[in-house]
Amino acid sequence: MSVYAPDTDLRLIKSPLTYGDGHQLDFATAAAQATYFQSLPGVSYTDFTYQRKDRTIRIADIAENLYQYNYVMYRNKTSAKWFYAFITSVEYINNETTQLTFEIDVMQTWLFDADVEECFVERQ
Repeated sequence: MSVYAPDTDLRLIKSPLTYGDGHQLDFATAAAQATYFQSLPGVSYTDFTYQRKDRTIRIADIAENLYQYNYVMYRNKTSAKWFYAFITSVEYINNETTQLTFEIDVMQTWLFDADVEECFVERQ
């Protein structure tokens, strides 16, 4: 049985991107992308529990403190890849725990891993 030590960097962000609007940002490098999102207002957690892509994160804070954030970025130190996601709901669990539900921002997460080829769109 694998045991994961708390070794994840997590950042909740007030992002200009909103879920479902289709607008995205473009960056020259992955480092520039991470620097930009880290410069936005937010709160960071280091040595957070290992994050899986199960679309939920539980945070030891009250829900009222987390409603202001609409975006999350996290990186498990075992891979060094940042994952970017939209926060879709903030759910009160108890006085000390809040559950965030998120949807991966496919564009920002895989921006530098995709090979976008030239294409031609024919309109009728």
